[in-house]
Amino acid sequence: MNFEILLEEQEKQNIYYYCIATNNHRYDLTVIYSAKFLGKAMVISIQSERMVLLCQEDIANTSYWAPKLDIKPEDVPDIEHFLHGRLEQKLFTDQY
Repeated sequence: MNFEILLEEQEKQNIYYYCIATNNHRYDLTVIYSAKFLGKAMVISIQSERMVLLCQEDIANTSYWAPKLDIKPEDVPDIEHFLHGRLEQKLFTDQY
């Protein structure tokens, strides 16, 4: 094999799983907080198998995150509200 590992670190991460039902659709989202994401949280859509890095300031840019997470247009306001409540919780742990 021709590869080399440039970095390997282990950290304790805060990981949260959410099943959200709007009036129209269901979304299974995972939110991961890590010191490696430069102050942002990794938000993963289980259904779309895609992720975005988000912070509070990014939530207003729905054209960035909603399509990547496969959020239907009619549900964007509800998920936007959800993200505001989750991403304000700066849940990072000390690593050292």
